[in-house]
Amino acid sequence: MEILELQIEKGLDVKSLIKYDENCVSQVVFSLPPLSVIRQACYIFFNGKNRTKIRDKTLYFLALLSSTDQLNEAMKNTLPKDYVGRAYIIKCCKNDSFSDPIQISSNQERISLSRNAVLSLG
Repeated sequence: MEILELQIEKGLDVKSLIKYDENCVSQVVFSLPPLSVIRQACYIFFNGKNRTKIRDKTLYFLALLSSTDQLNEAMKNTLPKDYVGRAYIIKCCKNDSFSDPIQISSNQERISLSRNAVLSLG
């Protein structure tokens, strides 16, 4: 798993940074979800049943990062055209493993994790 902070400049094609192949998926977002939600999104994306109406895999990953099954809600965390400023690239790969413990710091984080867990059941 990689999380990179970048400065978006005019003329940068952000869509070229959003990718999916059989081994890795990446997404660009405005605000960074908690690390626990990112790790869970990666796990569900590659190990879940993927029973979803969302056909585009990069949008499905965005929905997991946003803890929603509503694309209009998930899209609020994407960059508008001609955006200039800070953003984050989140990249997960199939072979990523997470063994270190993680601290859950808020009730909102717990709700996001619970929501993803329920939504992943399809």
